[in-house]
Amino acid sequence: MDRWKPNKFVKLHQQLGNDWTYFPIIGNAISFIGNNEDLMNIFMNLSVQGFKRKHNAISLWLGNMFFVGIMDPDQAIVVLRSTLNKNYIHKYTKYLFGNGLVFAPVGIWHRRRKILAPTFAPRYVSKYVTVFETHAKIVVKKLASKVGKGNISCWDYISRYALDSICETAFGVNIDVQRQPDHPFFNAFVENLKNIAARLCQPWLHVDALYKLLPVYIRQEHTKKIIYDFVNDLICKKKALIEERDGIEAEVDNQLMIEISKNIDKAYTLEELREEILVLALAGTDTSTVGICFTILLLSQYSDVQERVYKEIQEVLSDSEKPLQMEDLFKLKYMKAVINETLRLYPPVPFIARYCKQDLKLPTGVILPEGSNVVISIWGIHHNPQHWGEDVNDFNPDRFMSGQIPNAFMPFSHGPRNCVGYQYAMLSITTTLVTLLRQYRFTPATNFTYDKNNPLRLSYDVMMKHVDGFTVQVESRG
Repeated sequence: MDRWKPNKFVKLHQQLGNDWTYFPIIGNAISFIGNNEDLMNIFMNLSVQGFKRKHNAISLWLGNMFFVGIMDPDQAIVVLRSTLNKNYIHKYTKYLFGNGLVFAPVGIWHRRRKILAPTFAPRYVSKYVTVFETHAKIVVKKLASKVGKGNISCWDYISRYALDSICETAFGVNIDVQRQPDHPFFNAFVENLKNIAARLCQPWLHVDALYKLLPVYIRQEHTKKIIYDFVNDLICKKKALIEERDGIEAEVDNQLMIEISKNIDKAYTLEELREEILVLALAGTDTSTVGICFTILLLSQYSDVQERVYKEIQEVLSDSEKPLQMEDLFKLKYMKAVINETLRLYPPVPFIARYCKQDLKLPTGVILPEGSNVVISIWGIHHNPQHWGEDVNDFNPDRFMSGQIPNAFMPFSHGPRNCVGYQYAMLSITTTLVTLLRQYRFTPATNFTYDKNNPLRLSYDVMMKHVDGFTVQVESRG
């Protein structure tokens, strides 16, 4: 171990450690070389290492930066409730999102959350179901031409649906990316996120002076301008419309964020609104899309589960074409169990990073020194056999049918900085699946069969995604 490393971290590393070779100066950084699929495999390997250790935790060095990885829910809850400061790694997301809610320092986060929280209050979220169903029916129409035509990737259809939904529910604007394959904002947003994810886990790209010399930086600047110009224009037009109609707009089209922000403390500035819109676009689009796509993929592989879900939908909704209501969705108990089990196996945000500004004692007796970087492995907690049993890697929705949610289930994080829009995400996922499953049956893609011996190929791309594009086949139920 290098002599210049702080002794408090060296002692904790000797207590926790990992199974990888340590190299002078760079520490364990060489183990993180690879593409996004390699990175996800590395993170999963770290989590499994943690299961086998006394404290359900590991430690590692990326150069001179010390990290502790936690795979136990009780320890994770202590960290997430006590440590609200984001890890330094979020500076790279600030390039696009600034001080948006998910990434903001604690002082800024408090005010931002206070303003934004009413947008996701149950009395408003219930009104969004109609918007979700409307946009999901566009997916139904687009998939009609794919019935019986072989393999298709769900990702593009669902991600476009989700972005249309978040823009209309939160900002009252339908940007209609589902009908515009070359929509500049959508394509720029996807590309920029992909490059941010690549930079997050590669320490040699953390040096700004070096990064700015690379061709990818020029592309990032180009796509960022497209994104910012589009959102700024959206905000200005929306503000003008609200002022023209004297605030009636919020009631007319369910747009809330801009209107509500005027009523608490000081209104969002243009820059703040842009940051929050982009964070919501990220969280609302990718979180919902990942949840929907993984569920469709698993249902295609488990036909018995899919038919049980469809039977429940028929029992609750029959063959009625009446618009979906939130109370209908709440009756779909097995559907919720299927979604929860999917989110357990494939949490959209597999890792959460925090920074300790003071010493923190964990339930195991381990003390995280001030200055520690902590990574909560949501994937690890959800796959820890100590909490889920030896069938932890099996897809078994019945484990959620008791109605009691284990504390080892935290797909939307935990504590004060948990996902403010988790109810929104669950309603979006449920509404979309109901709308699609009433019309279609999803079957395994040709040459894509998954089981314990042949698991899904996963990648770390800000969210956790499927390398093979969530590929399935579509059959009509009619």
